[in-house]
Amino acid sequence: MPIYLPEPAAAPGGPDGKGWNRLSLNAHMGSGAGAQCALRPRRWGALLEAYDTRRARWGGHGPCIRNGQCDGCPIRTALHEQRTVVRVNAPRVLVRVETVHGPGMGFTGPAGWRLWVTTGPDDQDYRNGEPWVWDEAARVPGWDLGRAYLDEHGEGFWLERTTRVPAWGCDITTRTWPSFARHAFRVNKTRVAHLHHHGECAHDEELLNAISHACPGPDGADEERVPVHWRQTQEMTPPPAGDLRIGVDVRTMSVKIVAVDGPRHERARLTLTGSGWTADRVRAAAEALRTHLADH
Repeated sequence: MPIYLPEPAAAPGGPDGKGWNRLSLNAHMGSGAGAQCALRPRRWGALLEAYDTRRARWGGHGPCIRNGQCDGCPIRTALHEQRTVVRVNAPRVLVRVETVHGPGMGFTGPAGWRLWVTTGPDDQDYRNGEPWVWDEAARVPGWDLGRAYLDEHGEGFWLERTTRVPAWGCDITTRTWPSFARHAFRVNKTRVAHLHHHGECAHDEELLNAISHACPGPDGADEERVPVHWRQTQEMTPPPAGDLRIGVDVRTMSVKIVAVDGPRHERARLTLTGSGWTADRVRAAAEALRTHLADH
């Protein structure tokens, strides 16, 4: 995986092929940029390369701090040991890039950048949080890099959440017994869902993460009745996946989602509680159950 990006050698004829003997600062100073590190992006295009450094090219990255000695480099170590956490519970976030201008910067470029995580273009309160630096943007596990963004306020880029990471603010705990296992989903220490199945777990963590994405926020984490009605059962029930069928049973204080494989073999049972479970959230939890159990 190429990380060290040496500075390209200057063409002896200059950029136009006519030599460096004309009036040009480059004739005496060179580019002065030096070698760069593919894990230190300084713009969206370089961040795209940082996600897969096999396509990284010199330019647009921060300087190498160890002269190409990548083993033991703190930048490379931080990629695995200092992961950046997106502290927003949303399927996608907009990261705005703010240029920091220092006094007397002249022709040297910006003094630095601040990267602000927002819930979207209409989010105006994002400066209440802690900004990132560019190096932190290159080590965000469980999120995919989306498109670049530009509006009247400046530049930015999107990050798309995947099932490789749970929802922020949702705690998942697991307890196992000889004959069954149970996974509890809690928001603000209040249980909003639990997944029960017989025997050992036959799924991976992505199922639990996908269910956490459907869970309500703190305002809906309570012990009140669920707001959905039994008449909405059909719209909340996803279609079968092969032999796997999903049943949705709406009750006063809960919604039970049962995954049945074959005539009567229950694969899993998901129980949802609290006033935050809308029809869309119930459907999302049911679809997560169907999708991930069908693959195992």
